Amino acid sequence: MNDVISWLLEDDTPEIKYRTMVELLDMPKDDICVKTAYDKLMNSDAVANIMMKFELDKKWEDYNAFSALAEFGLTRYDVKIDEYVERIIANTGFKMLCGEGFLLRNLVALGYYDNPMVKEEIPKAFSVQKSDGGFGCISKSKKINDPKLPHKSCIRITASYLLLAAELKKIDVILPQNSQLVDYFIDRNVVYRHDDNTRFVVNEMAGTFYPLDPIKIGLQSSLYALAILGAGNRAGYIKARKILESKRDDEGRYLLDKSLSKPYFKIGKIGRPNKWITLYALLADKHSKE
Repeated sequence: MNDVISWLLEDDTPEIKYRTMVELLDMPKDDICVKTAYDKLMNSDAVANIMMKFELDKKWEDYNAFSALAEFGLTRYDVKIDEYVERIIANTGFKMLCGEGFLLRNLVALGYYDNPMVKEEIPKAFSVQKSDGGFGCISKSKKINDPKLPHKSCIRITASYLLLAAELKKIDVILPQNSQLVDYFIDRNVVYRHDDNTRFVVNEMAGTFYPLDPIKIGLQSSLYALAILGAGNRAGYIKARKILESKRDDEGRYLLDKSLSKPYFKIGKIGRPNKWITLYALLADKHSKE
């Protein structure tokens, strides 16, 4: 384990080093080593490249930039992004195809829960939870979402709300929908079909897909969220965890299965040990024991 931690703390990936220190190791931010890591992160190409995305003034570039900064463990108090948050809300009203839940997750992670518009939108977003605990497809195409026909929830969209619920739990905001939302995943062993418990609903969600995408959320991220929400000792979680463990090499590092064709920040090579996947796996394990 010490070798794995040392790997995550390497200087060449300051974004992973910083988040490992503050979230996995619970090191105080005023620790001299954390301060040094933070300064290196803030002056890194990783942060500079993300901040440049805002200059493009395109909503999906803004969207991805918020996601990256949240993944780096940064907040509105670290980077000047208030004007860009106001811009994306004004331009979209939070409605970005299948991306509302994930956008809200990122804004909460970035410290915007107390923003009046964000705070008002969250209960609205959760108010459409279906009876099975999930959230429905929002497509207006009758071919895939005919309003005259009954439809089950969409696991892709529901996973983004799971991540949002976990971020809210981290700041002690507990939603009444959490229990049903967690059960939606646990009752299907997180990634399996209800009508065939040998088949995955979405292959990417049963693998270590990264970086986060509103409709492709990897197993390591779902387990992280479920562990935060208190499901780390439940049977469905444990079964899904075995899938994640199958991605671990002999040195305790977890492999990256798949990624976006053009990731919005550098994440490593597919098929190789990956620091982000490993960090999430260790964080999920940590939270499942709390």
